[in-house]
Amino acid sequence: MGGKEQNSPIYISRIIPGGVADRQGGLKRGDQLISVNGVNVERECHEKAVSLLKSAKGTVKLVVRYTPQLLDEMERRFEEQRRRIQGQSPTFQKPAAS
Repeated sequence: MGGKEQNSPIYISRIIPGGVADRQGGLKRGDQLISVNGVNVERECHEKAVSLLKSAKGTVKLVVRYTPQLLDEMERRFEEQRRRIQGQSPTFQKPAAS
């Protein structure tokens, strides 16, 4: 969650049960991703961070900062935005049969 395109830091919003992060136990929901194998991702788009993580081989070095309050605030803003967008969606009515 997050990234340059959303004008926010990149956060770990979930840990996949049984995945590497879950098994290793080092990451927590709310961690802000700072770097992946020495590549700073603080001002990168979310897609780039995901790509770096997926392409990493062997040992992966992550630098994170635990900021659960900021993640909670960001999730709240995204939920409000989603609700606003849904409220603005046009409603279509099926024409009455003649």
